[in-house]
Amino acid sequence: MKDEKIKSQFDQIISALSLIMDQFGNHNLLHSRRVAVIATALSEIVMPEKRDIIFYASLLHDVGAVIFGEHPALFPTMQEQKRVPRIFEHPTVGSKIISRISAMEETQAFIQDHHEWYDGSGYPNGKKGEDIFLGAQLIHIADTIDQKIKVYGDYSCTEIYNYLRLHKGREFNPDLWDVIMDLKNKDAGAFCTRISDNMSIQRIFSEIIQSVNPPWVVSTTKIGDYMRVILHTFADVIDAKHKYTKNHSQRIAFLSEKIARVLELPDAEIEKIRNAAYLHDIGKVYIPYEVLGKPGHLSDQEVDGMRKHAIITMEILDTIEAFRDLSPIAGFHQERYDGKGYPDGLMGDDIPLGARILCVADSVDAMLSDRAYRNGIGVSNTIIQLERCSGTQFDPVVAEVAIGLLSDKEFVDDMRKAE
Repeated sequence: MKDEKIKSQFDQIISALSLIMDQFGNHNLLHSRRVAVIATALSEIVMPEKRDIIFYASLLHDVGAVIFGEHPALFPTMQEQKRVPRIFEHPTVGSKIISRISAMEETQAFIQDHHEWYDGSGYPNGKKGEDIFLGAQLIHIADTIDQKIKVYGDYSCTEIYNYLRLHKGREFNPDLWDVIMDLKNKDAGAFCTRISDNMSIQRIFSEIIQSVNPPWVVSTTKIGDYMRVILHTFADVIDAKHKYTKNHSQRIAFLSEKIARVLELPDAEIEKIRNAAYLHDIGKVYIPYEVLGKPGHLSDQEVDGMRKHAIITMEILDTIEAFRDLSPIAGFHQERYDGKGYPDGLMGDDIPLGARILCVADSVDAMLSDRAYRNGIGVSNTIIQLERCSGTQFDPVVAEVAIGLLSDKEFVDDMRKAE
């Protein structure tokens, strides 16, 4: 029973992460999910014993790119991908991220090799032939199919199979052509049409994820190692969606934890506040780039859209059992002590203490950081603003603690370096 609960939480987290990685404003590419569905179907034919590993590797195969705000799916050809340093490096970066999770070694290897070509012209290491892991080749084929779906549109089966036929022995082992033909004939030839449809791909994905087991569940029931990595990865993906927020969530987590410790909160509560800080802006991945990065004042409509991120944050976290208790802390961090904040206009102690801490920490980092519309205002002016807004925007007790911390230059230096 314990393993079943952990698996359920893991699946919820990975599912949410895959969606967030593929979210660009109000449009979701569904790239990770489509690749996972296709690669899993291929593995069932050629290496069924690795099916579960290939599924999870496929879901996370591009994590090394999206944490830097790039997405390989937006660069259709290998030549384009090679010209962008962060795309070229993303298999290695993604492999390193996954290496932090115990019992995920094969997943790591498949991610590392998924852009290698059978003829040696791929990247990042120019591997060739049988030196490329078979699981990685299946992910590459699935990745290519999804790219071609985007190029040719919903009715693309003929063009896709023609492309793969012409590239067998070049992109992938020619012996896999028979596997691709088996896939083509799957579901009486309807598989290609099904994976081209977004509604259909979501249904197939839901069916698969219920039937697979994370590799680490087999060897351990400890969740601490993967939870830390997942939280940091979420934070990196969220912050990477906009160039002005790099490491923002890491700094908020650092400052929030320090404030909570000065307030002598219980360790369990401090951990919740720190974890909520990593996820507090998760709803912003659904806000268009042109709004997030607008250098001038936002229109009333844009302000309303921006404010919805707090509600979206809570909606996302409420769908993940392991993160549900973080929802009010993360979702209410834009509430003001005087009741003039959003989304619900909560006031004073009606705002969760963790959210009041995040409110101060988020504002401090915003004031210290450069943004599209202004430069950072410096520590002295930040302290002045905390004093001025104490009791109105900010909980006066929390603001006082933050002022004390910011008065220590060494602390400020440590916060700025938080990653």
